[in-house]
Amino acid sequence: MMKQEHSFKRRNDLYYVTLLVYVAFAVLYIVITGTITSENVQFGLQDPVVYIIAAFILHALIMLLTSVVRNRKLVITEADLVFASRFRERRIPFSDIERITLKRDRRRINNGKFAVIKLHVSGRRRVLRLRVANYEREKELYQLLKKLKQERKV
Repeated sequence: MMKQEHSFKRRNDLYYVTLLVYVAFAVLYIVITGTITSENVQFGLQDPVVYIIAAFILHALIMLLTSVVRNRKLVITEADLVFASRFRERRIPFSDIERITLKRDRRRINNGKFAVIKLHVSGRRRVLRLRVANYEREKELYQLLKKLKQERKV
C-alpha cells in the first residue's frame, strides 16, 4: 500500500493567535486607561479589568504550552494510523476500519481544506472524526486518506 510512513504534526496556530490577540488587547487597554500629565505617565494597572485580561492571557499561555509539550501528531504507516503524542500513542490498524467517510464543508468548494474524515472503527461505538485542517500539510493528508479509501474500498 504505502511505502513510507507519513507524519503530520498538529497545528498550534489557534493558540498563538489567541495569545497574541489577548496581549494586544491588554496593552491597548492599559494604554487607553492610563493618564498622561505634564510631569509623568501612569498606566492603569490597578483596574480589575486588567486582572481579568491577565487571567485570559495566563489561560491562553497554559493552553499553548500544554499543546507544545504534548507534541501531537498523526502518522500513517503501511498497516495502520497512529495518533501519537509525547506521552502515548494509539494505533488503529487498517483492518479495523470498517468505513471511511470524506466530508467537506458545504459553504466552500475546495480541495479538502475544511474536510472532516469520519473513521468507522470496529469495536468502537463512536465515530472517530479527524479534522484535516488541524494538521500541517492538510491537502497532502486529505489526498492520502482519499487514496487509502479508494485502495481499501471502505
